[in-house]
Amino acid sequence: MQRSPDTRSRVTLSTGHEIDLPLELALAMGGVTVPARRSRLEALLPDDLSALAIAPGLSCVTFVGIQYHRVGGRFDDTEGDGALEPYDEFAVILPAVRNGRTDAPGAQLVGGEIGGYVHWLPVTTDASVALGREIWGYPKERADIEIDDGPQRFQCVVAEDSDDGRGRERARLAVAPPRTRVGTDHREWTLWNYTTMGDDLLRTRAEIRGDISFGTPVGATLEVDSELRAQLGCWTQPIARLSGPRVRARLHPGEPVGEA
Repeated sequence: MQRSPDTRSRVTLSTGHEIDLPLELALAMGGVTVPARRSRLEALLPDDLSALAIAPGLSCVTFVGIQYHRVGGRFDDTEGDGALEPYDEFAVILPAVRNGRTDAPGAQLVGGEIGGYVHWLPVTTDASVALGREIWGYPKERADIEIDDGPQRFQCVVAEDSDDGRGRERARLAVAPPRTRVGTDHREWTLWNYTTMGDDLLRTRAEIRGDISFGTPVGATLEVDSELRAQLGCWTQPIARLSGPRVRARLHPGEPVGEA
């Protein structure tokens, strides 16, 4: 990953941790995308965003399990540690378009900008809750998350946080790795995500590099509880899957959309 001119800034969290921005991350991930009722997602999105239309009346939701191996620090400092201890995360993302309010699939892309609105983001540590909420407004909360990143599958199980580890299971996904390396992307690319922080809609740039494959849903499964399924208006049969066993990311500070 090529480094842009160093304009890093330091932020101190309420937990006392010091974070350098852009935040550098090393991680493994697996995820699925499922169809959802577009009208249901429109009701969950801020006014400046519209749910991505994939068919008349249909949009989609992406569920991603993430196991962080390093959080913060600098990758050119091979001897250093991350700023936070590694943690696990489960992201519920609503693919959305800014400046693309139309019901016609494909027409949204004319003059619109595709990104992902972060709807729910359970994590496993208090420090990671503070990191996400205080800098980007991510809707983070503590949960019990178990990730099995094995050679045959990536599995993530999310349950309500509880002292005895017996919280109600909210979601479970499993993703098999690609059978071949065809479709695996080793190049660098940019993703945009959106969050709300106070009265502002924030737009955040994430630079990604790694062995990530996108493909058909073969070998992918998803289970979500009835409450989350009803809230999102989603089905549980995946239409696509992603797998990323070795990924690096750089997450920049968010910008209010009016200033982006």
